[in-house]
Amino acid sequence: MADMETMLNWAEYDSAYSLIKDKLSEEDLLEFLWECVSQDDAYDMVHEICHNMGFIDYEQVKADYEDQKYQEWKERGLDD
Repeated sequence: MADMETMLNWAEYDSAYSLIKDKLSEEDLLEFLWECVSQDDAYDMVHEICHNMGFIDYEQVKADYEDQKYQEWKERGLDD
C-alpha cells in the first residue's frame, strides 16, 4: 500500500490539506468534517461561532457568578 507522501508526490501536492481542499466540493468537505467531528467538538464549534456573533450564555454567567460568590464566602475563613 502506498504511503501518503508517495500519493501526494504523484498528485503533485505538498500536503494532504491542499489536495483535499482542491479536490473535494464544498458539500463533500462539510460531509467529511461531520464524519471527523465528535459531538463535543461540534458543540465547541457552535459555541465559539455563536459567541463571536454576540450570543451570551446567561446560564453560564449565573453559574460563574454563583461560583464567585461561593469562593468569596469560602475565603472569608469563618469556618476555621
